[in-house]
Amino acid sequence: MSACRQKSHFWSLCIPSKFTMMRNRASFTLRLPDEYLSTALPDVMSARRERSDLREALKERIRQCEIGEEVLDSIVLAFHEMAEDIASNQADEQAQGDLARNEKAHQEADTKATIIVWLHHLLNTNKRKQALSPAPTVSGITKPGYPGVLIYSGPSNAVHEQVNELKQLNWAAFQVRLESEDEWTFAHGTGVREVEAMKDVVAEVGEVRKDVFMEAMRMK
Repeated sequence: MSACRQKSHFWSLCIPSKFTMMRNRASFTLRLPDEYLSTALPDVMSARRERSDLREALKERIRQCEIGEEVLDSIVLAFHEMAEDIASNQADEQAQGDLARNEKAHQEADTKATIIVWLHHLLNTNKRKQALSPAPTVSGITKPGYPGVLIYSGPSNAVHEQVNELKQLNWAAFQVRLESEDEWTFAHGTGVREVEAMKDVVAEVGEVRKDVFMEAMRMK
């Protein structure tokens, strides 16, 4: 029936068969039987908040109402409470998920790595530029020529990302000779620096790392 009577600022009653409420991404529709207000309660046709189906929960709340009395206002309030509970739970889940992701990101940022790569040669200008351009948090050394040498140290994710990206390029030989969970420091400080000779690489890694580097290069 088309005749409708406004009951409040957020719901309307279409007499005599259907009642619908929509508010804040939540809605429900009731069928009002002919016996409503005498011997029957409204039937739930639909009830949901976003992707949450609330039909059974709303039916249970309606079953607690008194037959023969006007119960629409009570049903509206009950549905509003359920929808608010769903929204609150979703917000809590979102907050917990954000916290877990942030903790994981911090843990990953705290995990360090150092990788040494031996190359048959490093001559191509574009490859040399790419080798010098990891994430800003990564430091290291590159040595062009025969053989080529790459050393990267810093946050594990960033180091592995740089090595994996370079590995996708076309190389005569690309061998990971050392992978460590320790973070190395270099004589030049932070960032990635290109040096000319193997002796320059040794000078950069220092006496503490010299033997480890030489062994990785199989020069001992």
